[in-house]
Amino acid sequence: MAELAHRQQSTGPIVWVLSKGEDHEGGDVLGVFASKDVARGPFAEAARSIPFDLDSAWQDDDGAVHAHGGCDWVSLVPHSLITAPQLT
Repeated sequence: MAELAHRQQSTGPIVWVLSKGEDHEGGDVLGVFASKDVARGPFAEAARSIPFDLDSAWQDDDGAVHAHGGCDWVSLVPHSLITAPQLT
């Protein structure tokens, strides 16, 4: 229980990571945003840049959003900002 409390204290606010790539080829980080609202425009622009028709788009339980077309994808995913060393 103390370890969980330590981990929770060592993480800060949530940041939103926008990335895009190709299935089975990996991807690139396009930006890191302070909020999902701030990333909304860049996410939409990245999704529009997919050269194929979108075949799916969805939102995960944690609020992450994804768009997929052909073999290309764009994702906006929340991550905890780590503010302290993680090794004990």
